This record gives sequence, structure tokens and C-alpha cells, in this order.
Amino acid sequence: MKYDSQLTELKTLLPTAKNILIAIPTAADIDKLAAGLSLFLLFESQGKNVSVVCDDSIRVGQAHLFGVDHVGKTVSSTEGGNLTLTLEGVAASDGTVPALEKLDWSTQGNNLNLLFHVLPGQTFQPARIIPRYQGSGFDLIFIIGALNLNSLGALYQQNQNTFLGTHVVNIDNASANTSFGATNILDVSSASVSEITCNVILDLGLKLDEDSASNLVAGIFDKTGNLIAPNVSADTYMAVASCLRVGGRKPGVSTSIPSQSFPQQDLSSLIPKKPAFAQVSQEYTTPPVVGVNNVGDDSFQPSPEERPVEEGVVSETPEPDWLTPKIFKGSSLG
Repeated sequence: MKYDSQLTELKTLLPTAKNILIAIPTAADIDKLAAGLSLFLLFESQGKNVSVVCDDSIRVGQAHLFGVDHVGKTVSSTEGGNLTLTLEGVAASDGTVPALEKLDWSTQGNNLNLLFHVLPGQTFQPARIIPRYQGSGFDLIFIIGALNLNSLGALYQQNQNTFLGTHVVNIDNASANTSFGATNILDVSSASVSEITCNVILDLGLKLDEDSASNLVAGIFDKTGNLIAPNVSADTYMAVASCLRVGGRKPGVSTSIPSQSFPQQDLSSLIPKKPAFAQVSQEYTTPPVVGVNNVGDDSFQPSPEERPVEEGVVSETPEPDWLTPKIFKGSSLG
């Protein structure tokens, strides 16, 4: 198991966790959104109460992901969870409350009374009483691909107590991540957040289904330019294989490379060069034809090299007996 040591505490908390929040940062790409939605689908299939939120609008290019219609823009109501009443201005710098002897509580009908026993001669006068809910009823919060809590935008700014009062699971592959979670699964060597999430799911003993697996494959393919990015490793292919085995589907292969630029390679050295003998000279000289200009010239005579040995000039008039039949006797043969 790749992340077993980082998941020890989470393995204890997850079985009893009933309410789970999954938060995705603003300007999230397909990789981060796909990873978050995969967790949402798996936890929902287990009967848990799951919410997935992002302080951003879903873009057209992300609409093909399974479960994308469940992404909300606000954290659910703060009803529930642990209630804290903050009494301002009553504590000393050393953390003690000098005026307070003890605190009791009692019920009166449907009401709960808190009784602050004040020491004689002391004044116990809070400047303000502020009620706060811690955790908003969530048992776990998974934050996917965020460098820090501020990367969540208004989700964090408007619900700080929700995030600070709950066990946060931080999943990312960026080296600039601030390790803000109670559980941090950070792997800068991983090619994508979806790859990390796939291994986390398997390490937790969860079972991938077709839709969650398809989301993870889509996230990996989008982040790595269809598996051609330089940081694609054997673990990347293993994650894809795990998803395909359970019925995950590959997205339509795109011929375009994602927004991040991969190093350009000079391929000129791989182009075979023409052999020297295949090069044709641009200048071609027609060889001279001997005797062309002398046709019909009686003075032209073949050179000694062209005349057969012991052959004189052939007369155009045949010998007188050339046409006379000739009879050969047997004695003359042999």
C-alpha cells in the first residue's frame, strides 16, 4: 500500500464518519474535480451523507464527469456539531479566569441554564457572548488539490470554524502545499491528483465502481496529455489499469496537449539524410555526339580505331562476278 503510513488515523475515523464534506479549490482543472467527485460517488454509495463544494462555476469541458451536477457553491447549514459559547474579556493572559470559581449547568423546562460561580469581590462581566458551531456536523473534510485553505475562496472565508474544528484530509501533488491538514497525503512525484486519489481509495480498502473509476481515468488523461507528460510513471499506468479493470472508461483521446507545456524535443536528428549518390547535380552538360555535324561530308573518314584491321575502303560498285552462281565440288570442301 503506497500511502498506508499516512492513512493510519483516517482508517480509524472513516468507518464511523457519517457526514463528509469534499472541498475543491477555485479554478480547479478536470484532474482535481474528477478526484473529488470520485470520492463523493464512493462515499455516497456507502450510505454516507456527503457534500461536494467548489467556490467556482463548472465549465463546459468538465460537464462530462460523473456526479458533476452535485457540486454546490456553499457549505451546508451550520446547524449541528459542537457548540462553543465564547465569553470575551474574562480570561487573564495566563489562561486562567480569576473571577470565576466554577461553572454549573441545570435545566429548566426546555431550557439549559449555565451558572457561573463568581468569587466574592470579583467582577465577571463578559464583553460579548458569541455562539460558534465547530465542525458544522461534519466528521471529515477532504480537500482536493488546494495549496492552502485560502485556495478554497469564500468556502473557507465564510466557514472558518467548520474547517478548523474538523479533521481535514489534504490530498495534493504540489510542492508548494502547506500541509494544512490533520492528515496529509502529498506526493510531488505523482503525475496527477487523480492518481494519488486512486491509490488512497485502494489503500483505504474502498471498492472502485465504474463511474468513479471513469472520473479518475479522465483526470489522469487530462493532466498528462493522454499519458505523454514527462512525469508519467509506472504508478500512473498502474492506477489507470486499476480503474480499467473495474469497468472505468477512457475519455475520447484528444490530439491537443493540455495548458501546461511539455519540453519540446528536437527531432531533426532522427530524420534520415539522403545518401550522397542520390543527390542530382543541378547542372547537366549534354555530351557531344561525334560526327553529327559531318553528316553528308565526303571528307569524313572513320578514325583508325573505328576501321577493322586489314579492311580497306569498301567500294560502292560490286565486283563483276559477285552475282554469278558458284558451284563448289566435294573435293574442294574440307
